[in-house]
Amino acid sequence: MRPLKLDRILSAESELQPLLAKAHDLRVLSGLVHCFLSADGVGEARVVNFKDSQLVLAAPNSAAAAKLKLLAPALARFLTERRWQVSSVSVRVQPSTAHPAPRSRRDVQLSTSALEALHNLHASMRPSAARQALGRLLQRRGGRREKDG
Repeated sequence: MRPLKLDRILSAESELQPLLAKAHDLRVLSGLVHCFLSADGVGEARVVNFKDSQLVLAAPNSAAAAKLKLLAPALARFLTERRWQVSSVSVRVQPSTAHPAPRSRRDVQLSTSALEALHNLHASMRPSAARQALGRLLQRRGGRREKDG
């Protein structure tokens, strides 16, 4: 049997719909921002977040951040013309490595509150492949695993 695609599994879960909608919005915004910035020769800027009409970008270095800050008003207008309600654009310097080192599973730590939220989500989900995957994640993190129903 062919494995289910991740997007199909996730879209079947009503609890995950807000997350999927946000991811879709960020993907669309990233494409528009890339289109706008490629015309101005700005390097590897990334969309980090979009919330309350504020777009947050990450620049790879301070020079790119300075250029992005100068272009921010024009970028906001560009996005507004494409029916995105962007009132401000903020820029952070966030260096990225061209070839990130492989990460081991053990270097990611979830806070107690994050684990509790994931346990609550797991408990509220109906039996599904997404619920099973979340259960396995929680089990690997050393947390209690509620029985898949």
